[in-house]
Amino acid sequence: MTEMSKTWPHMTLDEEQSLRRTFEEEERQRIAKFAALKAEDHHIHCRDCGRFLDKSRWLSKASAWALRGQRPLCAPCFGEYDFDHG
Repeated sequence: MTEMSKTWPHMTLDEEQSLRRTFEEEERQRIAKFAALKAEDHHIHCRDCGRFLDKSRWLSKASAWALRGQRPLCAPCFGEYDFDHG
């Protein structure tokens, strides 16, 4: 009988290890994607306060949002907006 995972009881240990490897590979790819970003190709400052943004919030200058005049927001400025359109 195969040994079951303690973290996810419905999985075997082999399935859990495979899932963990998949998660690790996805994380490596995400980090590599952000590392490859170049500042000159992106809007990198908050449109409201001008604060420098972390790479996960950078907006490509060629994106549809940027072409419509939108810029990224930092987390504190984003929290100030009421996005409840309902």
